[in-house]
Amino acid sequence: MRGMLVVLSGLVMAAGCASPQLQTRVRLLPPTDAAGLACVNQCDGQLKQCQSECKQRQQACTQALDPQIEVRHADALKQYAADLQRYAMALRHAELQMRLEWLHRHPFHHPHADLWWEPWPRYAFPYAEPIPPSREAIRAELEQSACPSDCGCLPAFDACFTGCGGQRVSETVCVANCQADK
Repeated sequence: MRGMLVVLSGLVMAAGCASPQLQTRVRLLPPTDAAGLACVNQCDGQLKQCQSECKQRQQACTQALDPQIEVRHADALKQYAADLQRYAMALRHAELQMRLEWLHRHPFHHPHADLWWEPWPRYAFPYAEPIPPSREAIRAELEQSACPSDCGCLPAFDACFTGCGGQRVSETVCVANCQADK
């Protein structure tokens, strides 16, 4: 009975998680007059220049990180070697404990004497095997913290676009778990 109650409460919680997922979409409506369209073309040029400069700064930043990445990767490899050595020692210790427990548990027991005989006791190893470090993960972490990918080009473009007489229209649309209108 208690198990059924747990399963039922889990199903109710899962059903409550199926809430609608909303997404905000932005549409840009250009101005209709010739002067406004020329102004918007200038805004487009400024946006492309801003994005190009941003990309160049980001590439220079990532290239400057290469020496740091090598140093951090070497340090991570040393730490991995130490963790791997501790893991191997813990594994050998656990295997020894399992053997000793088995010997003390079944010292003179024949394997076919009863149906519940276990050759090795059930033992849960408490340590996870260490994961080797990767340069890519270290690079991604450093790039995220040191080299910003957002240079603020889009807010500047939006301000320029609306200043030229264009309109920025935001609308929220349901993209998943939507309820049909009745």
